[in-house]
Amino acid sequence: MKAARNCLDKAKKIAAHLLKIEQADVVLEDGKFFPKGNPEKAILLRHIAGAAHWNQFDMPEGMDVGLYGTSMQSMPTSRPPDEQDRVNSSNTYGFVAEAIVVEVDPDTGQVRFLKWASVHDAGKILNPEIVRGQVLGSIVQAIGGSLYEEQAYDENGQCLTASFADYLCPTAMEMPKVDIGHFESQSVLTALGSKGCGESSAMSVPPAIGNAIADALAPLGVIVDKLPLSPSNIWHLMAKAKAKKN
Repeated sequence: MKAARNCLDKAKKIAAHLLKIEQADVVLEDGKFFPKGNPEKAILLRHIAGAAHWNQFDMPEGMDVGLYGTSMQSMPTSRPPDEQDRVNSSNTYGFVAEAIVVEVDPDTGQVRFLKWASVHDAGKILNPEIVRGQVLGSIVQAIGGSLYEEQAYDENGQCLTASFADYLCPTAMEMPKVDIGHFESQSVLTALGSKGCGESSAMSVPPAIGNAIADALAPLGVIVDKLPLSPSNIWHLMAKAKAKKN
């Protein structure tokens, strides 16, 4: 943001020079620079950029060519490693909550998602579509780790899941309907109040799915303590619980 503002300030200086007015009188609207109260005398942004890059004689005296901005940001909470070589590499934190309702087939162990709500606090959202993509992508990733993806080995240490024929990954067909919501509590440390969001549900979904399945299987006396919960693994958990009761 600071770099963009630096770039804009330089563009306004060039526009003021070309329009022969004071910089304070330059107005920018819809990609056009013009004198205050006189939009008919506008210069397009691309013309400003052209002058900056290819026509140094249109530049104010002493100004470097080119139209770009550079800025570095250091947060007040950034600290060097402590005496134990520990460091907090994240200065802002996003928050996420998952609410998942599942149904488990008692005969096959197949899991079906009935309802799913995923709510995120990433601070000020700059690009909603990118955030949505991060959320959905992290959910698919988490579904894979929760229900499908498992490195299996036989008693001799031979890998039994060496290809995607046996190592299953979720596809669009396995993606349930998810209601995504956002709550914006802005960070006081960042320029625009934004926080982190990348792959957020990858951490919250596995325990939520595991707890939902554990709740569904609780009447059978099943204890869920590991992932993935594939239909086969769930079936064996149910069979083990039934054998104990008998």
